[in-house]
Amino acid sequence: MSDHVWHRGLWFTIKFINGSNFWEERPPFGIQVSQSQPLCELLTPTSLRITHSLDWTSEATGIVLNERRTITCKPDPTGIGIIDWNTDLHIAQDLTLDRTPYTTWGGYGGMSFRASRQLHDSSFLLPTGETVQALTGQPHDWVVLQSKVDDGPGENVSLGIVDHPSNPRSPTPWYCKCASGFTFMNAAFLFHQPMTVQRGQSLRFHFRILYRDGLWSAQEFAPLASAFRQIEIAR
Repeated sequence: MSDHVWHRGLWFTIKFINGSNFWEERPPFGIQVSQSQPLCELLTPTSLRITHSLDWTSEATGIVLNERRTITCKPDPTGIGIIDWNTDLHIAQDLTLDRTPYTTWGGYGGMSFRASRQLHDSSFLLPTGETVQALTGQPHDWVVLQSKVDDGPGENVSLGIVDHPSNPRSPTPWYCKCASGFTFMNAAFLFHQPMTVQRGQSLRFHFRILYRDGLWSAQEFAPLASAFRQIEIAR
């Protein structure tokens, strides 16, 4: 997006690692370097898996994280789109993972989605059934973005992010905001405080992203989220 060129649709990164900025692409900044060509496997005629190995590094810190990322894309039989995003972060040195503390903005880092400007009149659906315009650190098992879209009058889309209970600091706090031309949602595991990790440890994150034309109610989305949250994650 022209206002935040580092907002890349659906992505995962952390704002500060040992003081180096891995979020905003303004020099100097930390980067994620691919260690090999991503492996793309066709699992079925309609589903695929992308496996990717990366090093997170900056001039100031050297390599801080080795990441193994697996993204699986598949349709639900009812036509719902599903993306399973699994990230294993292997800690390469003693680290402090941090964010800009929230004042009127801040707290973000982790699994994020920035919508294009085709989406407008957005709100966020919560497990309680409530819809809100913003979230600033409230924990939830999942959040669904609901928006009108420029494809035509009365056209709506929904995109939900589900937090797996095995994720660090689950249920995750969320930082979500919608304003004119700006629609952003983030499972912000560092929202309330930084995290220190030691060399040799691992952090594993598992998210399911579901999307569809039209709108979900909380009652409709809850069983979809529950199906993912009940999956046993191998350690």
